[in-house]
Amino acid sequence: MRLINLFSAFLFYIPSIFVGAYCKPDQSLSTKNPNIIFILLDDVGYGDCAINGHPELKTPNIDQFAKNGVQFSNFRVSPSCSPTRAALMSGKHEFMSGVTHTLAPRRLMSLKTTTIAQFLKSQHYTTGLFGKWHLGERGKYRPEYRGFDVSVTSRGHSQDEHFDPILEFNGKEKLCKGFREDILFDEAMKFIDTNKDRPFFCYIPTFSAHEPCQCPPEYLKRYNGNAFYGMISNIDDNVGRLMAKLKSSGLDRNTLVVIMNDNGGTVGIDAHNAGMRGTKLTPWLGGNRAFSFWSFPGKFKSGTIDALTAHIDFFPTIAAISGTQLPDSLTAQLEGVNLLPLLEGRKKKMRDRMIFSHVGRWPNGTALRHKYALCSVSWGNYTLVHSQPCAEPTCGDACARARKMMRTNKDIYSKNAAFHGFITPGANWALFDVSKDLAQEHDIAKSNSKIVAKMARAYDQWWEKSVLHLENEQAIGTKMVLD
Repeated sequence: MRLINLFSAFLFYIPSIFVGAYCKPDQSLSTKNPNIIFILLDDVGYGDCAINGHPELKTPNIDQFAKNGVQFSNFRVSPSCSPTRAALMSGKHEFMSGVTHTLAPRRLMSLKTTTIAQFLKSQHYTTGLFGKWHLGERGKYRPEYRGFDVSVTSRGHSQDEHFDPILEFNGKEKLCKGFREDILFDEAMKFIDTNKDRPFFCYIPTFSAHEPCQCPPEYLKRYNGNAFYGMISNIDDNVGRLMAKLKSSGLDRNTLVVIMNDNGGTVGIDAHNAGMRGTKLTPWLGGNRAFSFWSFPGKFKSGTIDALTAHIDFFPTIAAISGTQLPDSLTAQLEGVNLLPLLEGRKKKMRDRMIFSHVGRWPNGTALRHKYALCSVSWGNYTLVHSQPCAEPTCGDACARARKMMRTNKDIYSKNAAFHGFITPGANWALFDVSKDLAQEHDIAKSNSKIVAKMARAYDQWWEKSVLHLENEQAIGTKMVLD
């Protein structure tokens, strides 16, 4: 296969990639400027809720929320935290905003990127963030400069301060008492109370259930000391509190609520991974499939949508639901699709598209060497996977983890690491039909060469475009050939 030519990226037009959002406001909703609440769960996998088949976890509030709303069953996110957040906030793949890692500087979302919060604020929404930002904690990268009027987050994005944390309120530190997730939901509900008479966007990205796993004693008791389950149970209770608050205040009929998880499964996958191969930081389905539940009483009928959808669709969909018009300059930024026609039942199918996933996390300055390292493409029911570390045997980070999983069968997330981190043999792509093979155990590439070729070409074109935007890399690095 030919080497990368960076300048050729400008010559390609890929209909399945550049699926633009609608630039005109969607007039189908009778409610203009509804309130929007978005809850994003950290390091919780697709299978980590009872409604998706978990045999031990009880999540009655999230389950009821999902049953009463719309469930996207074929929804994709990125394989790790900051990349997913960048895509959600920007409406485009995280690489297009320069985000390739969870560590600074490569988690810094480009200042050239307009966020959904900035857009909504320009449309007279009051905006608040209560939780894990993880896209820059200093200077102009902070959430207060990316469209949020109110920002309550942990200092330095610390994962460790679950109890009595020092939180930053618009950058000013304050010692708080209690369990962090309870505090953040309390602050979010104060924000809702304060702004109940005007449209608001309330973003609640939890720190739970990211390690270190800790939770209040009553939640430990529920699950015989399993803190990971306890953290999810605590989130579920907070979701219940929030929904009750909306109903008692009469805001529920004018408020869209979205609940989503940010990447593949982690600590809990050996108990239940919904039949999938893969964990967080892998290119397999278990690394990038997410639950995505949307509730808007009186506007959306309950049901399940199996169209291929993704995090990049959040921005254009929220913009359409807000009833406001996107300027052409912002529409040009977006790669996602407006899902409102699906949510309202006006459309049953989506236009043809592909979704691209890459674990990233290469050593800084070696991007091109990692073009085909730990990546995948989704198209309908097909996933094209290249689960291989790069060709450099001493390469660290994600490549080192992949090698270790296969060599030792050990990983921080699973005792069956060789299965979840399986390295596809040879240098070629592997193809799977996940409608029949969720565990991605049966490679059908040889009998579907035309499909493989089409998806591989699209991936090459996507990469050549995206690599031009990796502004946080010290250098682009060396080229790599996939034979």
